[in-house]
Amino acid sequence: MIRLTPDALFPESEIPVIRGDGRPIWHNPVGVHTRPTPLPDHQRWPGHCYKSPYPLSETYFLVAYSFDRLVGEPDPNPPNMFGLYLADRFGNKELLYRDLNISSLWPIPLAPRPKPPVLPPAAQVAGPREGTFFLQNVYRSWPQIPPGSVKRLRVVQVLPKSTWHINQPTVGLPNASPGRQVLGTVPVEADGSAFFRAPAGIALAFQALDEEGQAVQTMRSVTYLQPGENVSCVGCHEPRLAAPPPQPSPQALRREPSVIAPAPDGSKPFSYPLLVQPVLDKHCVRCHNPQKPEGNVVLTGQPQGRYTVSYNALAPRVPYSDWAGKPGDFRVVNSEPTTQPGFFGARASSLMQLLRKGHYDVKLDPEDKERLVTWMDTNALFYGTFDPADQARQQRGQRIAGPALE
Repeated sequence: MIRLTPDALFPESEIPVIRGDGRPIWHNPVGVHTRPTPLPDHQRWPGHCYKSPYPLSETYFLVAYSFDRLVGEPDPNPPNMFGLYLADRFGNKELLYRDLNISSLWPIPLAPRPKPPVLPPAAQVAGPREGTFFLQNVYRSWPQIPPGSVKRLRVVQVLPKSTWHINQPTVGLPNASPGRQVLGTVPVEADGSAFFRAPAGIALAFQALDEEGQAVQTMRSVTYLQPGENVSCVGCHEPRLAAPPPQPSPQALRREPSVIAPAPDGSKPFSYPLLVQPVLDKHCVRCHNPQKPEGNVVLTGQPQGRYTVSYNALAPRVPYSDWAGKPGDFRVVNSEPTTQPGFFGARASSLMQLLRKGHYDVKLDPEDKERLVTWMDTNALFYGTFDPADQARQQRGQRIAGPALE
C-alpha cells in the first residue's frame, strides 16, 4: 500500500501498487516484489471505485468497493454504494459485508493492540509562528536534474478553496486549478542543499529554479510546518525507500537558515493586474494597443470577460497544467504522476523564447523578467482569491487584503 496524495492524481477508482524502488505506478504496474502484476482494470474515473484500503499483508487488504460509477460533483452518489471486501493484489475480491441502506467504509480489523504512547507536543506554543525546512540535495531527484543547474527555490503557498463547487469561481484559464500566492525565494548552495525559515500552518510547495529564475522542477504535493518544527527532505522526488546518501556536512547547515526573499509586488496576494500588467504597460502597450494592434495582439489591462484583454491574449500561449486535457493537447500529460522538467511554465513558453531571441528594442530589467517568469511558473493564474467580490476588485487592478482562507 502507498500513501495517496494530490500529486498522485488518485480519483479513488483503482488501488495502485508500488515498484521495488517505491514509486507508485499506474500504467504497466508491478507488484511490491517487483514481479509484473497487471491490474484488472486501469484507472477509469468515473467508474467502479475503491475507497479506504487497510493492509493486512503484502498480498491482502480490506477495502470499501462499489460497482456503481463514481459521480462527479455536484451530483450526489448513491448513499449505499460501498460495501466491505477482502481483496488481494491480483484484483480478486470477496464480499464481507454490505448494507442495502447505507455505505460501509473504513474497514479496520478488531484485535487487541498495545496502548499507544502519549508523546509530548512537538509544536512550539510561544514564539514566532514559523519553522525551518532543510533540503539535503536538490539533485537527488526524479527525473534527474543536472548538477549545478539549480540556484534557488521558490516558495509557493497553495490556497484552500473557499467556495464549494469546482471552477465557481475560476482563478484563471487552467481548469480546476488551485489558488496560489508566492512568498519568495531562498538560495540553494553549490552542493544542492538549502536551509530556510518558513511560516507555519499553511500549505507550501517548492519549485527548483535555474540561473534565470525559471522553474526546472515543481513539487506537485504540499507540505507544512508546525510552529518551531524542523522538517527535512533528502531531495526532490527522490526514491522513497532509499536512505539518505552519506556526504559531508551540507553547506546550508553551516550557516543560519535563510530568510525568504520576497517576490515582486502582485505575488502575495497573487494578482495578474499588479504582477504582470505593469511590465506590459512599460514595454509592450505602445505597439500592442487597440489603435496599433501589432500582430493582432492587444496587451492593455482593460477588463474583458472574466479577466483582462492582455491576460486573454497571453495566457493561452503559456503551457499551463490543468485537469482533464484532451488527446493531442499538452495538458493531457497532467494525468500522469510526473511530467518532464521544462514541460510547463516559463522554460517552455513561446513568450520567453521570443524575448530571449530579442523582440525589437524590448529590454527587460531583472525585476520585469522575474515578474513574467513568476506568473508563468505558477500556472498562469489571474486571481489570488476565490472570493467573488475580491476578484472583482483585482480585475479592476485594486489591492485586496488577502485570501479568505490560508
